[in-house]
Amino acid sequence: MSYLVLARKWRPQSFEEVVGQPHVVQTLTNAISAERIGHAYLLSGARGIGKTSVARILAKALNCAQGPSPTPCNECESCVEITGSASLDVLEIDGASNRGIDEIRELRENIRYRPAKSPYKIYIIDEVHMLTPPAFNALLKTLEEPPPHVIFIFATTESHRIPITIMSRCQLFEFRRIAGNAIVEHLRHIAQEEGIEISDISLRLLAKEAEGSMRDAQSLLEQMIAFSGKNIDDKDLLEVLGVIDRQALLDTAAAILNGDAVRCLEIVERLFLHGHDLRRFCQELAAHFRNLLVAKISDEPQKLVDLSEAELAELKEQAANVSGATLQQFFHFLLKGEEEIRRSSNSKLILEMSLLRLVQLPQVMDIDTVISQVHELEQRISGGGPAAAEIYPSEEDLGEQEVSSDYSPTEEAESAESTTIAEPAGARWDDCIERVRQEKPALAASLERVSVREPQPDCLELDFNGHEFDYEMVKERESFGLLSRLAREIFGERVKVTLKVGSEEIRREQRLKTDRQRLQQQKALKHPLVTEALEIFGGEIVEVRVGPEKKK
Repeated sequence: MSYLVLARKWRPQSFEEVVGQPHVVQTLTNAISAERIGHAYLLSGARGIGKTSVARILAKALNCAQGPSPTPCNECESCVEITGSASLDVLEIDGASNRGIDEIRELRENIRYRPAKSPYKIYIIDEVHMLTPPAFNALLKTLEEPPPHVIFIFATTESHRIPITIMSRCQLFEFRRIAGNAIVEHLRHIAQEEGIEISDISLRLLAKEAEGSMRDAQSLLEQMIAFSGKNIDDKDLLEVLGVIDRQALLDTAAAILNGDAVRCLEIVERLFLHGHDLRRFCQELAAHFRNLLVAKISDEPQKLVDLSEAELAELKEQAANVSGATLQQFFHFLLKGEEEIRRSSNSKLILEMSLLRLVQLPQVMDIDTVISQVHELEQRISGGGPAAAEIYPSEEDLGEQEVSSDYSPTEEAESAESTTIAEPAGARWDDCIERVRQEKPALAASLERVSVREPQPDCLELDFNGHEFDYEMVKERESFGLLSRLAREIFGERVKVTLKVGSEEIRREQRLKTDRQRLQQQKALKHPLVTEALEIFGGEIVEVRVGPEKKK
């Protein structure tokens, strides 16, 4: 017998041998056992995960001499013929090369004839999405009401291209990508049966390269056997397949986290000299930072990352001293770097600059850490610790018109009760409010609730009596400028307006609010989205104010 490649030699011949599709296997075996057999099945999923193999096993289960049975014997004439693709009653059709309306019309003519020697005539159409719209239309009526002896089994990698009218007449089975651990176990079994010496590290690399496809994994193993013989060395696998050494990923991530720019450049140089795909390395490094984040935030990372226990331990150790926000930031910039490499003709230069940019990025604190610092600041201020200075409109902020109006809230609270100034000052204050109302009614409403203390020489002192909203309204630069100008017109050119918040408790609350805003501002300016926006658009921070002042 001629040589069979591993993918064909180890093709599953029964439902028990199917790897990684338990939901499909259980549904089909239960249906066969209960004799609830449909007339059309649609198997969809990525390449190399068992669609055609399951279709053949289903055909054997239905046409087995001992069946229909969920466990075909694989020994009767029907099972042997189906295994060898020689059965007259099980027809495999390639949808890519038989996609026209003429082929479907011929199929419709043939289904009228009963099977030669089996219970069912079964049509397996692979890559069914390749059929033309007229061909699908020709198939539609037959698919809806086929003869009782006909069963259709469709397989596709692109189910979204199949008309909904076709899908609605089929039982749908979504095949999943096979987990890395399942691929490793199956490859290990094949290697043992074939007498191949290969390490678990190489098996995991093969499974990773296969990206969930058992057939691709078997083909890669076949390639390595052709290169290395019966004893596959880890270095040979890295060399032949161009697989990125996991240690290179760990070393690069460590260099980034430690701020070691020279080490990053050395690693890139080594990868470049060995002919590695630098774009792919950038992709792998991004995936590595994703795994670091998973290892940091998940209690059971083994369910989300296909790595051994030792490799997971390495991830946890590397992620221990870095915040999740920083890992997300690095992941984001690596994705951007990969896109730049794709568009560039000099992948080495772009990768080097991308890694250097990561080295220089400041680490971002998690929100829990920020909140903790805010709480600590609140406790320090409420406990009598040093408080940040309040921010008030400066003469420069007020402009030339308001320079003569001195904004100087008193630091200490006055214990004496406020008394409204007597006539004629009281009448003049009412006039001032009316003048304000003509230009800014909302400001006048706030001024009506303040108390005007007995004026000192050249000083008009307003007490807000704890009304913080009114205080913020008047304190705003434009409002304070308007009030100061009108006060000079009514009370004299030399008068200066002074604002009092009220009690010491209210002023402490205001200072706390200002400090909190300042801390939030500092964190916001360091946020990766802000820094990236500045980089992308070439912008700069013009002005940032804390509190109710206008932001520019």
